[in-house]
Amino acid sequence: MSNDIVEARLRRRDYILLSIFCLFLFGFSLVGGRPLSMHEAVLPQSAREMLNDGELAVPKRGGAPWLESPPLPQWITVAVASVFGRCDEVWIVRLPGVLMATSVVLMVGWMASLWFGRTTGLLSGFIMATTAEFTRYAWLAEDEIYLCAIVTAAIALFVRIEFSASGEQINERNTAGAFRFFGRRTRLTLLFFAVLGMTNLVKGLIFGTAMAVIPIAGFLLWNADFGRIRRYLWSWGWLAFLVVASLWPVVVYIRYPNVLELWKFDLGGRLGGHYVEQSIWYYPVNLLWILAPWTLVIPFGFLATRKAALKQRYSAERFLWVWALLIPIVFSIPHGKHHHYLLHAIVPWSVLASFGLVSARKLWLSAPRLTRTPAFSVMTVALPGTIALWIFRDKLPGPDLLPYALMLCSVFLAVSLNHALLHRAPQFAAKTLFCFVGVCLCFGHWYAGQYVDKHRHDAAFIQSAKEMIERDSVVLVDMQTGGLQGFLYLFYLDDRAVPMHNLSFVRDADVKDGQVYLITRMRFHESLSEFGQLEPILQSQQTANEESAEDRLTLFRLTYHPDVERISSAGTKITPMQAMYRADGPYLGRRL
Repeated sequence: MSNDIVEARLRRRDYILLSIFCLFLFGFSLVGGRPLSMHEAVLPQSAREMLNDGELAVPKRGGAPWLESPPLPQWITVAVASVFGRCDEVWIVRLPGVLMATSVVLMVGWMASLWFGRTTGLLSGFIMATTAEFTRYAWLAEDEIYLCAIVTAAIALFVRIEFSASGEQINERNTAGAFRFFGRRTRLTLLFFAVLGMTNLVKGLIFGTAMAVIPIAGFLLWNADFGRIRRYLWSWGWLAFLVVASLWPVVVYIRYPNVLELWKFDLGGRLGGHYVEQSIWYYPVNLLWILAPWTLVIPFGFLATRKAALKQRYSAERFLWVWALLIPIVFSIPHGKHHHYLLHAIVPWSVLASFGLVSARKLWLSAPRLTRTPAFSVMTVALPGTIALWIFRDKLPGPDLLPYALMLCSVFLAVSLNHALLHRAPQFAAKTLFCFVGVCLCFGHWYAGQYVDKHRHDAAFIQSAKEMIERDSVVLVDMQTGGLQGFLYLFYLDDRAVPMHNLSFVRDADVKDGQVYLITRMRFHESLSEFGQLEPILQSQQTANEESAEDRLTLFRLTYHPDVERISSAGTKITPMQAMYRADGPYLGRRL
């Protein structure tokens, strides 16, 4: 690495510029009006319960233990919500995700500038911020973006150790016996192991750690330098990793020994594909839209970095190749796959895209004049791309991606490769490009929330029900209406909501009122009539994944029969598997 490159790293104003861009782009979700989705409501509601009851070790859903994922995202959300003293607004629960996503972009810019200089650092940061999959999860209050931040932080520390050696590290490297198993290492190395342990505190156990370890191990093994490998064969480092990584699982196991059944079910489901089975080609195909709109220039990035990646040991280009390619390859082996698993490995692709963007510009400027017109770009790239998207529209992971995916493919080359701008004012061209892409993304987010999001009607229904129900009334909420929708209902309702694990809890003796409100699906109308007079008050216009109108969420007014048998729920325990409805029960009396 030359001194010129080292001196050309990102400046303070560059980090400020990237931060402002990210806060405007990602912060659009705070004011865009799009409601929480079913999956997105899990983290906000469990954090809300954590804030209310002060129980930090065990995330909950309606009082039942929700132990699918470790609670680091809940802790961060609670910390941010504590500043405002509440955790019941969409903008509050999405704000921590915005901050996490912004931190990822800043780390990407730092790593790229450390390797290749200021220009590449800025380009990589802006590309990362505007990549379709990353932007999508930066807008959502889901734990995926938290894991992305922790994994990126762990790898950034590895990059700091391996590619920016301080005097202390150089002495460590040259001192005889410095890399003994029980020897000494720098504090930075210890910090790396601690942050690596934190990857086990987000999402599923082991998953995040694998995301960080796979590219690091692949890079060290490809270089085949046992001297460098020994740096990470360190007793105290791995002890720090184990303490950080295992503290929460051990605490939870002591309180809920049967949680092992849940973790085994989840890990086995992902490895064996019990509930997310996909073909071996799933990731190569989905990378095409995950990396949009930069997919078209990434091949140029591989061409530009191929010599250094294949021939130079310890090169940054080699590390990028390993990071970008090894994750999809390894995660293609298990049957269980999901597109958001690759969210945590978009970083190297964004740096490669920055090389590709520059290479494509040079190639385009050297082409015949006719091919350098915006009209030619639209005809040769946008039109076929639009046709392809239309043909494969049913293969997209969600309809909310379609509106802005179409727009981005239609304008990408026409804007980014405009001859006059790139030839005469490349900096202005780059600013125009990223601002335009950001506006397109925001428009797509708003459009999907208004017209496409399949959860928008349910969210509107819950909000209308909240306004209709009297303040002192009891609202029984059926948490077994399918999937994770119970989180959505509880978040939008206030403390009047009484969660029921299943409909048999209508018999709960703790419900003292003779008349209550009840939210469940319309098809349970007849089953519930045995408890009293049931009157439909309000119904969702359309419930997500409904097969008929009988599946729609409905607000009932239930007036109990005076002779209805009441059963106390005191002492009824819900296991972790039952809380996620992966095991039957418990029931109060007969199952409905």
